Amino acid sequence: MNRSARITAGIILVVIGIAALLHYTIGKGKSEYYEHTVPLGDEVREIRIDGGNLDLNVRFMTIASGDNAVRIEGKASSRIANRIQSATIENGVLHLQFNESWRWQWGFSILQGMSGKQTITIELTDEAMQALGAFRASVESGSLHVNGAAARESVITSDSGSIRIDTLRSDIATVQTDSGSIRLERFEGGKLSLRSDSGSIRAETVSASLNAASDSGSIRIGHLAGYGAVKTDSGSVHIVKDDGSGLDITSDSGSVRITVPAAFSGIYDLRSNSGAISHPDRSGTSGEVIRVRTDSGSIQIEQQD
Repeated sequence: MNRSARITAGIILVVIGIAALLHYTIGKGKSEYYEHTVPLGDEVREIRIDGGNLDLNVRFMTIASGDNAVRIEGKASSRIANRIQSATIENGVLHLQFNESWRWQWGFSILQGMSGKQTITIELTDEAMQALGAFRASVESGSLHVNGAAARESVITSDSGSIRIDTLRSDIATVQTDSGSIRLERFEGGKLSLRSDSGSIRAETVSASLNAASDSGSIRIGHLAGYGAVKTDSGSVHIVKDDGSGLDITSDSGSVRITVPAAFSGIYDLRSNSGAISHPDRSGTSGEVIRVRTDSGSIQIEQQD
């Protein structure tokens, strides 16, 4: 590292130190532990969580009986803790806001690692879970972990952080990150959209109509039951199909590997500008089509034993 670079690095460290001192001296950035419970009753129709730069762990739990509620606990600035502790339902919507105002955003994003993970536990009866209209959760630069979520519509997003979902049930669901990976264990529902501008997508089990896209990153679906439209500009695609429905896959730069059931009786429509192509014998009796286009990459389709 030359002298100029060392000076620049030193200035940056000094600025960060001053920001830290000011942030905590004025008392707004001091982290504190808090906990809060919001009774939901039967009036909540939407749960919305804005995580800002904090890491979120959101858990849905089904209760046999009792009162529906959301329990929040964690370590954050006094400003955030006070806001969360005053959260209530308004017009059927519970909105939990962990993001800082623009005046504190810069200093807070530098120091957010000093705050612990925020844990949100959503306790609902079966009836309340089925009646929940929408679940929306977002973070800016923190990680987001969701488990057991269920709503008619689900939207889970991150600006620059990873998203991990254990289980999700929804009629329509969107999972998107601008810069970060997506990991999904299980999804059941109607339509699922997975999008990463810069990062890989991994889904273990999907029972739905799937639309997945990554500008720069690989896409892997361990088990897919339902039609799939998949696109990657730069990255490989690997999909295991569990049923006889079709696929439409485009990869500008990357190989495509698909495993189909032994009973698949559809048509293969495959084209690669630069790459080998292999597939089982065509039967074409079902009318379903597996269409694959690659500019630079091989296409391999194999049948399960």
